[in-house]
Amino acid sequence: MTAVTAAPKRPETAVSGRFGLTLVRRRKVELWAFLVPAILFFAVFFLFPLGYGVFMSTTDFTTGTFITGEAPFVGLQNFADIFRADATGIAIVNTLTITVVAVTAELVLGFGLALLFTRRFPGSRWLPALILIPWLLPAVVVATIWKSLLAGDGAVNDILRTLGLPTNAWLADPATALACVIVVAVWASLPYWSTILAAALKQVPEEHLEAAALDGAGAGKRLWHIVIPSIWPVISVLVVMSVVFNLLIVDLVLALTQGGPANSTMTLGVLSYRAAFSTFEFGQAGAYGMLLLIISLGFAIVYTWLSARRERAER
Repeated sequence: MTAVTAAPKRPETAVSGRFGLTLVRRRKVELWAFLVPAILFFAVFFLFPLGYGVFMSTTDFTTGTFITGEAPFVGLQNFADIFRADATGIAIVNTLTITVVAVTAELVLGFGLALLFTRRFPGSRWLPALILIPWLLPAVVVATIWKSLLAGDGAVNDILRTLGLPTNAWLADPATALACVIVVAVWASLPYWSTILAAALKQVPEEHLEAAALDGAGAGKRLWHIVIPSIWPVISVLVVMSVVFNLLIVDLVLALTQGGPANSTMTLGVLSYRAAFSTFEFGQAGAYGMLLLIISLGFAIVYTWLSARRERAER
């Protein structure tokens, strides 16, 4: 019986094994080098403020807390207090109205402008850049300009008088103030929507549109079955960003109407701001913040459900 002896490991195999192990370790180090800053950023700027907001909403957190460090636990008392306030119900309705109407208008009008910018017409090269100016202006500047335009002696009423149409103190009338806030919010965000959507439309494959046209598909069918599905990821991101922006709208409302007249433009963001910086009831401000978070989660759940339903329909 012949004994079989194992062949000695070649030096290059050992070197290769050590090199491979070193390469794996180096890749792990590189991976954590990228992950750690992101995790720290998420923890510091999201988890900590969220947790602290929950803590504030369940305590009697006042200006004295900053000195003494004491904030007595009150449970759900802050939530009970804000729901007893008459302005809270109005603010919830106004916040949801602004969000739904503004997002819908921005989507429809922004998409229409984006389609226009994909065509050739006089000024088609410089108009997309010029239209970005309103979006670049600070919200306070935008609100100040529109407050002047919508005043009783403003340019809007001057134009209406010239045309023989009725005038109004638009921001001072509870029946029209909220609509004016929505118009200004849409006007300020529309350039961003149209610019992003126009860039997305340029990525739609021309050959798909040409093939559909040869098959007899009209402009409406090409738009619904080819263009919109192609840019749907971009539309989804814009809708999410716009929902968050309009839910948290504060500065525009404060500069335009300060929540008036008669709370007709009051929003949850403005109530939270007032509770924190006018009456210094930081616990109630935190409760308003948590209410906004719950509403945002509701929108997120609906959005996730609709997205999943759309994906199942496309399969």
